[in-house]
Amino acid sequence: MFKKSRFQEIILGNARVFSEIERSRILFSAGTIVVYILISLLFLAYDIYLGYPSSLFVYLPFVLLFGFALYLLRLGKYDAGRSVLLVALNFFVYIVMSSIPEDSMSAIFYLSIIVVEYVLMGHDQKFRLFSLLSLTFALYLLDSFVDFSLLPTREYDESTLQVNKIVDFVLCVVGVLMTIKLLIDYLQDIIAERTRTNEELKQLNNELDRYSYTITHDLKGPIHSMLNLIQLTSIDKVNRDHYLDTMGQSLQNLWGLIEDVSEQARTRNFEVKKEEFNISETAEVIWELIRHAPEAKGIDLILDMPRDLQVVTDKRRIIGMLNNLITNSIRYHDKAKIKRFIKVSGRVDNGWLHLSVEDNGSGIEPEFQDKVFDMFYRASNIMGGSGLGLFTVKESVDKLSGEIVLDSTFGKGTIFRVKIPLES
Repeated sequence: MFKKSRFQEIILGNARVFSEIERSRILFSAGTIVVYILISLLFLAYDIYLGYPSSLFVYLPFVLLFGFALYLLRLGKYDAGRSVLLVALNFFVYIVMSSIPEDSMSAIFYLSIIVVEYVLMGHDQKFRLFSLLSLTFALYLLDSFVDFSLLPTREYDESTLQVNKIVDFVLCVVGVLMTIKLLIDYLQDIIAERTRTNEELKQLNNELDRYSYTITHDLKGPIHSMLNLIQLTSIDKVNRDHYLDTMGQSLQNLWGLIEDVSEQARTRNFEVKKEEFNISETAEVIWELIRHAPEAKGIDLILDMPRDLQVVTDKRRIIGMLNNLITNSIRYHDKAKIKRFIKVSGRVDNGWLHLSVEDNGSGIEPEFQDKVFDMFYRASNIMGGSGLGLFTVKESVDKLSGEIVLDSTFGKGTIFRVKIPLES
């Protein structure tokens, strides 16, 4: 079966369409152009067959105009392409209909043009739509009341006239059916978009519920522990310093949770802002900021990327990704291994930025690997963390239209591979 995507590839080439509704309009415009080019050539061949070679100078300019409208669509100039198409279509129908006897149902052609104009322009271009509708109505009046034609006036006998009426009717029905099909596509696309919106709202509500439950749970635990410890400091003064250290650790955990939630909210809300930067220097700065943490002691960084690796993408999100992935590797390192390392690799290939963060840590058990990007998921409560780090990484990758893949072997280590499209 011939699909719309295949038609778009053949007729429109690499023209980029940003929504399904706009895609339907553009494909309908392109289809209309193709149909009228074929009709023009058919009418031209018929006139030459009847002995009217002068029709070549009438039909050929319209073939060129329709071709120019298609060329504009291929360039992505959709408004201009539609305007050229509809103006040319109006004059094409007028010139052809003005050469046919009045009682040949020419009005139905103008009616079909009005329907096409209304669908292709829509409510968002009211002035242009009104101008086109006025042009169609003016040409219809001119055709009906002024005896003028660029083409030779046809003289039909009664039987030919009846056949011509049937042909006119069939052509108009095909045009109206094409337009109705477009309207149905519109409705389907609108329903699909609203369905996606409803699904997104459901997902956001579920995430909000999980936010509320998890944050409440994670806040209650440390606060409850500190309240008990405060009571113990007044009872057991010998171990007061130990209790204070424990309370300090609890406060530190709370602070980490607040920071992770704040970072996730910022990452989700700010728009993509692309800029040029050196990603190798960026990775070194991130490591320098976190390598002095107690849990990072004894871990070596291996930087496997060109020193002059310049990229154009969202620097803030790349920093957040690398920071979260490196921090995650530190958190789940294997203390039993003598040589512990984190390897950050990077390269650019065919317009894609390839990044990977590899470690020889504890790895992730196979049954948990499909959950690591879920909100608030923690592979181990012993290791701490809010469970938002990898979720934030996945959101950032999706925001940049990229891909992320996990490759982990339990007991040996983990590799996170990221692909991000770059500016051409």
